[in-house]
Amino acid sequence: MTSAAPKYNGHFVLAGSYSTRSTLEQTERPEFLREGFEMSTTGNPGTWLVPVRDATGAIVDTAVQRDPGCGVATDIGPGGTDVGRKGNFLTGDPRSATEYALGLPAGVTGSNNCSFHFGETWNYINPQEKTSGYASFQYDFNDNVSNEFDFVFSRLTTDSRGSPQNPGGRTEEFPVVLGEHPGNPFRAMTSDGAPLFAQDADGDGIPDRGTTDANGDGVPDVIVTGTDPASGIPFNEDVDVVALRIFSKIGLMPGANQPTLLNEDGSNTGNASFDAWSFRARDTLRVRIPDTSWEVEGSLIAARGHVVLEEKNTSQNALEAGLRGLLVDIPESDPRFTGEPQYWNPFSTQALECENRICDFTGTPGFANPVSVLDAINIQSHEVTDTEFWSADVLATGDLFELPAGVVLAAFGAEYRENQSDVDISAGRNQCDWHEGGCAFDWKAEQDVWSAFYEFAVPVHETLELTLAGRFSDYGGSIGDSFDPKFAALWQPLDILSIRASWGTAFIAPTLEQQFASEVCGLETMSDPLTGDVSATFRVACVSGNPDLAPEEADTYNIGFSLDLLDGDLTFGVDYANYDFQDRISTETGNNVLRASFNRFLAAGNDPDDPADVAAWIADNEPKVFRDSTGVVTRVIVDRLNAQQMEHTAWDFYGRYNLAFENFGSFTFGLSATWAEEYTFDLGTGDPADSGDGVGNQNEQVAEIPPLPEWRVNGTVNWFLGNHAARVRVRWIDGFDLQFNSAGLQTLHGLRGNPDSVDDITYVDLNYEYTFENLLGVGSTKVEIGANNVFDEFPDPIFNLGGIETFVHDVRGRMWYVRLNQTL
Repeated sequence: MTSAAPKYNGHFVLAGSYSTRSTLEQTERPEFLREGFEMSTTGNPGTWLVPVRDATGAIVDTAVQRDPGCGVATDIGPGGTDVGRKGNFLTGDPRSATEYALGLPAGVTGSNNCSFHFGETWNYINPQEKTSGYASFQYDFNDNVSNEFDFVFSRLTTDSRGSPQNPGGRTEEFPVVLGEHPGNPFRAMTSDGAPLFAQDADGDGIPDRGTTDANGDGVPDVIVTGTDPASGIPFNEDVDVVALRIFSKIGLMPGANQPTLLNEDGSNTGNASFDAWSFRARDTLRVRIPDTSWEVEGSLIAARGHVVLEEKNTSQNALEAGLRGLLVDIPESDPRFTGEPQYWNPFSTQALECENRICDFTGTPGFANPVSVLDAINIQSHEVTDTEFWSADVLATGDLFELPAGVVLAAFGAEYRENQSDVDISAGRNQCDWHEGGCAFDWKAEQDVWSAFYEFAVPVHETLELTLAGRFSDYGGSIGDSFDPKFAALWQPLDILSIRASWGTAFIAPTLEQQFASEVCGLETMSDPLTGDVSATFRVACVSGNPDLAPEEADTYNIGFSLDLLDGDLTFGVDYANYDFQDRISTETGNNVLRASFNRFLAAGNDPDDPADVAAWIADNEPKVFRDSTGVVTRVIVDRLNAQQMEHTAWDFYGRYNLAFENFGSFTFGLSATWAEEYTFDLGTGDPADSGDGVGNQNEQVAEIPPLPEWRVNGTVNWFLGNHAARVRVRWIDGFDLQFNSAGLQTLHGLRGNPDSVDDITYVDLNYEYTFENLLGVGSTKVEIGANNVFDEFPDPIFNLGGIETFVHDVRGRMWYVRLNQTL
């Protein structure tokens, strides 16, 4: 809604808007959820390193085993085993990603994972609410002096959903979980399956331990008395975690519990729940110099932003204490405080009853987690970011001198601006208590920039005009300064023909966040060539600011022409653009780091088939890679860096034709196309996977390059008659080759019989509007109705996250809309 009103020598303009968007959960597009990839091999129940015993009960080895309750009673949940419905696989899925993808029985590939299906907890589209307002007041003091003040405010809130808790935390720091843990389901047994018993000399109900540590886990072994129940007491094995998600859907089983702050469907907040507001105030004073063409204006801008980001995690200290039975779940200040320490149960017995490693659902869990314990472990906190921006600039414009072809126009200006960021990290991360990611600390930084610039418009000939411009910017410090010129030419040899060209350089300094931000962690699918782990499992990638980043630099080129025929009713043109970047600021992926480590491993003369070489390399040569006791990657440190080179070349083609009828209104036919000729990149690592051309590819392995179909073509027909207007738009998007971040996922996609590319697709949009004059007694009222993707077209699903490449295609399908716009 907009409003404008004159007042004496002044003029007010007011505008405002409000919009809201509803949620689209992934279960609302089950066809993509079922065909896509929505599985993590890190679940709860989890996977453990368990002692292996011989027929006498002696420990002879260790083996990775899934929790015996994994996949039990899957019919209890409303979704059963249908990943397209909520409440599926509540106790986990005993299949690996390969077994699931190919429809194989659990264990065929030798995997011991207990997988978690997370798709039902995610959204395709997050709900949001957006409010914005604009106010402007212009006042003319006299014919030569005026002032304009404007104020802009906006607020955006959104609420995302995600898994109950993410995988990939600091499980390598967990203690060995002793057999005395009341939820431990790993009954000690001989290789023949006979239950074992242990000495309990003091009769305290806890197995006695000797001095032997046969499996080298740092814990003395239980003294085994044999298989005769009369010889001792039953005992469970000491186990070490291999893969474990702290919370999963098992808390939704009858009799089990989940943290209070989780949603009713078991989901948690996602990675995009925030409340952000910002305002900007600008005041501009304009002075026309009498008896000249010159005008000078000075502007002051003040802006501020405030973002509250909701975060989920778990307390590392509470988890470790809970595994030892030392967790104080209720603070001493709470009236419910008893002083009794508690266990946290990470096993399936939080929902099932297990005996001799056979588990079943009885409705009475063997050892349910109290809600107070889960709440003591769960973290939902906030990261608060405050930003401030100040600037002052002066600009003078006017005629410089006259040439035979016309007057040379000039502009000169100078600017000072300052950016500040103040980020308040949550207390848990300040104290290094986050399970996923660890530590992060509050940070504050500022940057000020001085700039001076000029621009000349030079009429060289009545058919040729040159534009000469330049800008000098001084950032100080390690960033330094830069002078960036720009030259442009417009040649009109004929009234119907315009030819244009430009060249310039660009200088893009790293942002405060890129330089100084504390560690931020997220999930990626990673493959580890060193250990041969290509299970497409999610791992944590953590990145911090890099104060040594150099600024990006670029050369930009453009050339094009346009042709007007039939008295301007027929227009078409072509534009060519080239952007050649050096030192492009980019962020490594976890796969970049793992491949680089493996390449160094090979270059050092090591043999990947030699366990000793692999173990030695892991111990001494991977400062950026964290692994559990079995060598599985849990976390990778990635860097912000300057990529060596990126170059983007594209062509734009367009045409427009106007056709008017006396009684049927006027039509405008439009056609536009973009051809991406190249998007080459070289990250400078020497790895062939870190260089190439992104055109026609999905580019999931290169964070800075989006999926890039080679061609996009839009055709439109617009119709106007009086207060009526209508539009038909046809959008054609070229196909592109798939290029998953995970080599394992891409292999499985092919083995499922899927093509290695996404086909081209055509969408059709419709719109009609009618404008009522003075419908409400003032101004005009415009009513619009329309639909995007009228025929509800979708691309074929892919075996990747969400089953669809949402950067290119809209999973919402056909969308009807109604708009109302009122001017006052």
